[in-house]
Formats: sequence, structure tokens, C-alpha cells
Amino acid sequence: MKKECLRVFAVFMVFTFLLSLFPFVTFAQNTAYEKDKYPHLIGNSLVKKPSVAGRLQIIKQNGRRILADQNGEPIQLRGMSTHGLQWFPQIINNNAFAALANDWGCNVIRLAMYIGEGGYATNPQVKDKVIEGIKLAIQNDMYVIVDWHVLNPGDPNAEIYKGAKDFFKEIAQKFPNDFHIIYELCNEPNPTDPGVTNDEAGWKKVKAYAEPIIKMLRQMGNENIIIIGSPNWSQRPDFAIKDPIADDKVMYSVHFYTGTHKVDGYVFENMKMAIEAGVPVFVTEWGTSEASGDGGPYLDEADKWLEYLNANNISWVNWSLTNKNETSGAFVPYISGVSQATDLDPGSDQKWDISELSISGEYVRSRIKGIPYQPIERTLKISQDQVACAPIGQPILPSDFEDGTRQGWDWDGPSGVKGALTIEEANGSNALSWEVEYPEKKLQDGWASAPRLILRNINTTRGDCKYLCFDFYLKPKQATKGELAIFLAFAPPSLNYWAQAEDSFNIDLTNLSTLKKTPDDLYSFKISFDLDKIKEGKIIGPDTHLRDIIIVVADVNSDFKGRMYLDNVRFTNMLFEDVTPQTTGYEAISKLYSKKIVNGISTNLFGPEKAVTRAEVAAMAVRLLDLQEESYNGEFVDVSKNSWYANEVSTAYKAGIILGDGKYIKPEKAVTREEMAVFAMRIYRILTDEKAEATEEIAISDKNSISSWARQDVNAAISLGLMDVFTDGSFGPKVKVTRAEATQIIYKILELTGKM
Repeated sequence: MKKECLRVFAVFMVFTFLLSLFPFVTFAQNTAYEKDKYPHLIGNSLVKKPSVAGRLQIIKQNGRRILADQNGEPIQLRGMSTHGLQWFPQIINNNAFAALANDWGCNVIRLAMYIGEGGYATNPQVKDKVIEGIKLAIQNDMYVIVDWHVLNPGDPNAEIYKGAKDFFKEIAQKFPNDFHIIYELCNEPNPTDPGVTNDEAGWKKVKAYAEPIIKMLRQMGNENIIIIGSPNWSQRPDFAIKDPIADDKVMYSVHFYTGTHKVDGYVFENMKMAIEAGVPVFVTEWGTSEASGDGGPYLDEADKWLEYLNANNISWVNWSLTNKNETSGAFVPYISGVSQATDLDPGSDQKWDISELSISGEYVRSRIKGIPYQPIERTLKISQDQVACAPIGQPILPSDFEDGTRQGWDWDGPSGVKGALTIEEANGSNALSWEVEYPEKKLQDGWASAPRLILRNINTTRGDCKYLCFDFYLKPKQATKGELAIFLAFAPPSLNYWAQAEDSFNIDLTNLSTLKKTPDDLYSFKISFDLDKIKEGKIIGPDTHLRDIIIVVADVNSDFKGRMYLDNVRFTNMLFEDVTPQTTGYEAISKLYSKKIVNGISTNLFGPEKAVTRAEVAAMAVRLLDLQEESYNGEFVDVSKNSWYANEVSTAYKAGIILGDGKYIKPEKAVTREEMAVFAMRIYRILTDEKAEATEEIAISDKNSISSWARQDVNAAISLGLMDVFTDGSFGPKVKVTRAEATQIIYKILELTGKM
């Protein structure tokens, strides 16, 4: 009996664990809808289409100002917001808009155009999706909110948002005074530097930004409803009680997430106070999750919010129309071995099956339609090995996993892989490990199907360290095409909780078989990220509070199936154990390694004092010249087809960089200084398309020892500053060149030619 009880308890614990991993998994509820408790959740008689309601206006009713139709009758808008259109542009299609308008009953859609984070400021083409979305909304009889998505930085007056006035002017010119359009001038003003404070001074900055744009739109003859955000992520419409914008068609947005913002809390009370004081409010963004987009869904709290909004005729839009793996997403996401991502184009029948919706999507659809929420039964097929996770442990760096725990590492909420995280041996030490199988049908966002690991609440800084490094291993069951792209990000509160390293580390799976393996049959990679190179010009200083560390292994059209390993995650000033800032050529090694022009001799070693070989120089030349690699056909007696350098040597030979006698090319032979001068000048001439000869004879004490075939190039290399004579005036033509020296010479070529 005791054994049976233990077995039942174990099954229960596994089940509970799975539910925590997959928040969209649930089962049919038998609880009757609480009609008496929330009478305003059923019915949608005020949810009128633009073809019926016409031009919107704001009226005063019982001391409150609410949205009304062209006849002055109350109207409520209910609908959905897109996620960032730079990430999920696929939602802009006629089938999706028709499904939202007809099957979901939406009479409004919000088009979220981010400005930062890869949005409009750096990718102006995202505006085309907004214009296309406006046309589709009109075509499908919906109002459309044009959202200028202020988020990071938090002040709408910041330099990155300087294009706001021109953007709204262009939209107004393309759709002059079109009653379908609602302008949302700033999504979420917030304290993120440079930000706005959560007080009247912060509100005045938002107001000063908005008023000139409102004036411009009115002077152009636009009578559209205009929505303004407020400080603290649009949670302070109450500031407009004493200091409103002087325009009778302006509304004030409120944003909330039911897992973070309760009905008896701060945000709700600010909204309620504003509404009761006659401030017209529009909830342009709310979610069933926590404010992060994850956790929950918190549907009981959502019922309380919607009961109040519906009872008081407050319009609302839910976040968001995405198949991203987050609770607030409306569609089923991709999770390896569990679910395929719902296509954001529902197809010609213009209807998503309920099973294609997440719990949040299923719930919100019913609330838009005003029908009882009756969740479908959702089943989960998952193997036993997907629940065998190692203990999480405390978040620490360096993370070496030698204590048998995950040392704080876990799946991030949006991760496309959420199977078991185990501790396995890799290359002689413990490592964090997991299984991956990327989908055959590729998602536009490669991160959506990616393993996404997070070290939460490490609450650290980079200090004086220049790099974050880790060891990464692959044990593929299948890997014949595409790439894996590894990304690094942090969650610094001062940088709006997101700072992403500029470069990614890409693994070409087509060349995987040419790489050396560890003794335990793993492909190994030493991965580093330069902490001085952060996207969007963000700066992570020595004292920047980082909070979380995130590592993503994204799919780039690959067919990878197999196991991955992570080990020795650390901040460091050393890319290799044998390279320090005092090492000759340290800067050159660091920069050329990050550009993938030079490699280490092993996972942890660079071998700076080791003599460089002809094959290694050939490989450097091919990479820095970005030559299309030629397949080696066995033309040299001393080059095996299975050698790591076969293709590089063949390519360099055909480019005239490395020469042989037709049968032998001596790939393993150490390179002398006179040979390095010749190699350097051949590379330089290809880069510059110049003859580059020395104009005068260089004084070299041992010039008679220089081979006749190398004298001209030695002179030229010294003249250009690529190489030097020794302090005694000699050149040492027969002295072997180290890997550090060769790297430094290659680096000087790139600097001299402006290619660095």
C-alpha cells in the first residue's frame, strides 16, 4: 500500500511539474459560468461595427465621459492587439483580419509598431505593415488603433522617437479623416532612461510631446479619436483629472496584466478615480498573464476587470496576436516535442480552430463575443525523460555544474524547448544538457523554436571583465543543413530589462563533420561575447546591474536533432586560459577570434607561442578575404580529405595565397618570418588590388640571409608596418612565426586596409 501511495504521489508531482512548464495545458472545466456574479461578461450589444457606428465621439453620461457612435449612442470597442510587427508581421493578412472580425466578433484591432528594439527607428519598412493593416481593418469592418509603441526608452520626447510627427502626418495624409482610425500617440511612457517620472512632472513631459501632434492632426482636418499614454507604463490616467489635454476627442489609455495588477490594486484604483472624475479612458492593452507576458493565465482576475470595464462601457484591447511562447499570446506556440506553432494565417476558411488557440486566446475570444467561456479539453503527450530535471540550485557564476545542480539555470518563459534539464558529463566535467528537435516547418522568428536558457536573479555586474564566455557541445542525431545561431542577452533594469550582445556565434552544420571531436564524441565550441558590443548603442558599464542572463540557441533553417551541453559560463578578461591582456597580440587575438578569423587549438587554449603552420595561415586568409571555399578533390599528396584544413588549403592555393609544387603543399610546416611576409603581402594585394612594392631598400643587418624570392615582400611588409626588424636591426628570415605573431600581422592588414 505504501509503494502504491508513493507511485501516485510521484505521478501527481510529475503532472504538477508539467503544468508549470506548459501553462497553456489544461483540461475541460465543469464549473458552471458564474452569471450572477459577473452579469456583464455575457452579451455584446454595444460592440458595434464601423459600418453601423460610423464616426466615434466622446459623450458625457452620468458625469462620466464615454465613447459613443455617430448618433451619440454608447459604443464599446473590443478587440485584439498585434505583437510587435517587426517580429510578427505574418498576422497582417486578410484571412486573419476576417477571422477576427467575423469569428471572434472584434470591432477593433490595434497595430503595435515598436520604434526601438528593431522597430521603426532602425527598420522604417515596418510602417508598410501598419499601412497594410489599416487597409485590411477597413476592408473587414473594424476600427484600427495605430500604436506608436513608446517603450524603451520611456520618454516619448527621446531622440529615437523624433519621427513621430512625420509618421502621423503621413498616415493622416494617406487616410484623411478616416473614421476607422484611432491614433495612439505613445504606448507606455515609463521611467526607463531617458524616461518620465511617475508624477505630475512626468505627465507634463508626455503632454508636451502629444499636444503638437494633436494640433497638427486637427489642423489637417482629422476628427479622429486620439489616445494618450500616461506615466508608469500607462497606469496614471488620473493625472488628467487636474491637467487634461484641451481636446474633446482625446482619451487616456490604461494598461494592466491580471497576474500583476489586481482589481483592488494601484492601477485599478487610478483608473476608477479617473473614470469617476470624467476622464475618458480606453484600455488599449491588457493581458491574462503577469506583466512580463508569462505566468498564469489569471482568468478569475481577468473576469473581475472585464466585469467592471463592460459595466462602465470602457473599451478594451487584449495583448496579443502572437504564437510566441508566452502566456499572453493568443495562439498555441511551438514547444519541442509538445506542440507546433499555430499559423498566423488561418487559411481560406478564415477561422482558427479552437485547438489552435492558447488558453488566453480561447478565453479572450469568448469575452469579445460575450459568450460563456467553456474551455476545450487539451491533451498533452510527453515522454518520461522530459520530466527528469536536475535540482535548480542557487544562481552562481561561474556556472560549472560540478555540484550536480543547475546552479540557477532554467528555461526562460518564451523558450521553444522545455524538456528535461539534466546534468551530464561533457569533455570530462559536468555540464547542463537538454534534447532539441527543431521544427520542419520554420517559424519566421528563429527564437520562437529555440532553447532559451535563463539565469534568473543573478543580480551581478560585469565588473572589469570584457567577455562572457562558455563552453558549448553538440551530440547530433541529425545535422546536415543550416546553422545554429547562439545569442546572449541580459535584463538590466536601467536598460528596460533588455540588452542584447551585438554579435551571434553561428555554427555551420554543413561543415560539422570536418571538426574535431572530444574523447566522448562531442563537437565542442568555445563561445565568447564582447560585452562592449551591445545592440542599439546600449552600454553595459562595469557597475550596470544585470539581474538575468539569457542564452538562446536559434534555428537558422537547420535540421538539427540531438543533445546540447552548456558548461563553464563565466565573465572573464581572457578568451583562452593561455591568453591574458599581457600576451603579445592580445587585442588582435580577441578581435579576430570574435570575427571567426582565428581559432583556438582546443576548447580552452589558443597556443599563442606555438608555431603557426602553412595550413593555419591559409585558413586565416580564406576567412578574412571571405573567399568561397572550394571543395578539396585530393590534388595534393600531403593533404588528407579528412583534415580540418583541406578545403581552406585548396581555396587558398587557387587564390594564389599559398603555393606548392603541384603535388606537395606542406600544410603542417611551420611558417618562417620571410614566408609570413610573402603571405601578408599577397593578402594585402588581394584586399587593395594594389601592387604595393617597397619604394626604397630597408636597412636590414641580415638581408643577405633573406631568400631572393622573399626580399621584395619583406621590404614591402616592413615599409607598410605589417612587420618589424628586431632591436639589433636583423629580420630573422628563418625564425618561426608564432600563432600570436601571425594573428597580429593579419590584424594589422585589416587595420591598414580599413577592413577592421
